[in-house]
Amino acid sequence: MQRLIVNASNCHVGGGKTLLMGFLKGVSNDIETLIYVDNRLVINFPISNSVKFIRISRLKRFQVGFMIRKKIKANDKILYFGNLPPFIKFNCPHVILQLSSRFYVDSISMKGFKWRDIGIIYLEKLYYKLFIKNVSQVIVQTSSMYNKLIESGFQKKISIWAVDDLGDNMFNEEKNKKDKNSFIYVASLNPYKNHKRLLNAWNKLKNDGISPKLYLTLDDNVVMKKWIKNFVLINKLNVVFLENITREELLSIYSKVEVLIFPSLFESYGLPLIEAKKFKMKIIASDLDYCWDFIEPDEFFNPYDVDSITRSLKRFLKKNKKLDIIYSPNEFFNKILDI
Repeated sequence: MQRLIVNASNCHVGGGKTLLMGFLKGVSNDIETLIYVDNRLVINFPISNSVKFIRISRLKRFQVGFMIRKKIKANDKILYFGNLPPFIKFNCPHVILQLSSRFYVDSISMKGFKWRDIGIIYLEKLYYKLFIKNVSQVIVQTSSMYNKLIESGFQKKISIWAVDDLGDNMFNEEKNKKDKNSFIYVASLNPYKNHKRLLNAWNKLKNDGISPKLYLTLDDNVVMKKWIKNFVLINKLNVVFLENITREELLSIYSKVEVLIFPSLFESYGLPLIEAKKFKMKIIASDLDYCWDFIEPDEFFNPYDVDSITRSLKRFLKKNKKLDIIYSPNEFFNKILDI
């Protein structure tokens, strides 16, 4: 009998958890599935009887490979769910890596990152390069990631298989009404998520007499959170903070928000883009490769340019830009006299 062994021991929060939840909802009753998970992982929906969970503490994650090696049978398939390949070469023809981190196959400026986070990223990137040879296949979610993986020199099988944990009819237009000109940005507070330019654009709108509501998720990045809250307070921006909310609470907010704005500079998947479409939201996003893999934004902008973000918002809100005035020579002269 075929069996699937899954190492998902580092997927208990964030996007990794969301992808794992989608995977678990699709597990077949006909396939014995053994899954190593973080002991903090919470699952609040029915799981197939074919699934057996083995809960692992954070300190024992590196032991999972040895545990799997002891259990391998001839027809087993092994799935490493969560970016990092096994450091052990398994005696198994099907060792699959689910890769959802772009850091390992692409480059981005580390400006704004904590030294600790920079160190972790480079160590994980080195680990990935050393042990990617131990897999027979890689699963990515988008064409952009496929192209980056090819450019990195990976020559084995690559599959583009995206998964989410939402149904197809999440939004009922009869029961839910969107708040007009309301926006949301769902993201961690990592530097590449581009919060500073987004809020500077919101401030430019306010200075032009435009104050749409923006819902903004906040995590435990203390420095960035403090900057955001101070900037919003000082400039009196129409921003609602979403802190420590559950996924269910987030989905409820999706039901009433009209627009997802997504200024991120660097993504492997951009899961909120997919979620926004499920909830029939409009999308204003960075004009970068990842934004065009699954969707066509309703508006797009250069995410490195605050003015470009501002203009795209004004186009969406159908506000006329206050153009600079060109004076005739006589008018210019009279302006000087009026000073």
